[in-house]
Amino acid sequence: MTENLWRSTIQHLDPYIPGQAAKDAENQGNLKEVVRLATNENPHGPSPKAIASMQKAILEGHFYPDLTSLALRKKLGSIHGIDPENYCIGNGADNIITLVIASYVNPGEEVVYCTPTFSEYHKNTLLVGGTPIEIPTTKDYKFDLEAMLEAITEKTKLVIVCNPNNPTGTIVDDKELRAFFRRLPRKVVAVLDEAYGEFISVPNYSTGVEYVKEGLPVITIRTFSKLYGLAGMRVGYAFAKDELIRPLQAVREPFACNRVAEAGAVAALEDEDYKEKVLRENSKEMEKMIKAFRALGCSVEETHTNFLFIDMKKDTAIIANELFSKGFFIRPCAAWGYPEHARITIGSAENNDRLIQHLQEIMTETSYQL
Repeated sequence: MTENLWRSTIQHLDPYIPGQAAKDAENQGNLKEVVRLATNENPHGPSPKAIASMQKAILEGHFYPDLTSLALRKKLGSIHGIDPENYCIGNGADNIITLVIASYVNPGEEVVYCTPTFSEYHKNTLLVGGTPIEIPTTKDYKFDLEAMLEAITEKTKLVIVCNPNNPTGTIVDDKELRAFFRRLPRKVVAVLDEAYGEFISVPNYSTGVEYVKEGLPVITIRTFSKLYGLAGMRVGYAFAKDELIRPLQAVREPFACNRVAEAGAVAALEDEDYKEKVLRENSKEMEKMIKAFRALGCSVEETHTNFLFIDMKKDTAIIANELFSKGFFIRPCAAWGYPEHARITIGSAENNDRLIQHLQEIMTETSYQL
């Protein structure tokens, strides 16, 4: 059997399944319209400035991109006040997660994080022969920092905090998070996944930028896929103090960020007005959606992202199938152990209204009553 030739760890890995399942994609041709509310994409798309910059960059598509994405590192450094040398640019945040774990975790070493959360922590830890240590989130779906500290052993190499967390949308108290980082043993490195960090609107809330400037042992990960609408271009990055970021730069594949993607990312950072517009629309629609779901009898967690984590009070696979027949994709959370929860992206105002209308029709049928 060909499988006998595989690395032994491969048999323990599950392929990443995006919000739109493969079987749904096969049936997509039967739908007149598809509304994607399962993968937390920006419904407004990229900034017009980013689009123009990418179109221009295509004309130079026959040239290799800059090896280390210097222009983007300089732009990020000027915004955050961090040396450009302390950034590593990659092919999306998931690629950066792969680089971090490959850079630090030896076979038999442990990676501690809470669950439910992003599945790639588990997969990449297994891939390098490490041991995932999964701690349940708190009752209000936040990362349990105290329990994570208690789980640290002599074998622990990394601790990962997804903040805001995916799929719950929750954040931890930033003062508690800072104290958590300071209490880590010297041999343990913290990874702060802030893929949705730009959506946090809590006044004076500290993020990875502050922690890195304070010299804490934190590698912060961010992406251009969510707020900036560049999910299809695949641009992610990490930043940390010199000795922590250096191994990522060594492991990183050549030309990890293509020329068009880098041009779009730089221009997106320059379009502050568009970014603020997207944040305003997200906040406005989120408030409307939370109110509508609660009126349907659902429980909705407070979120600091561009999606909602909703207790539908029913098997969401059934509801998702009904919505799929109408062209709407949502993300059932059974894979995370929550069969009655759904993760639903905040879409455009029009699509959000249509989604609620469909749900009202579905849930008023006898078999779906809450």
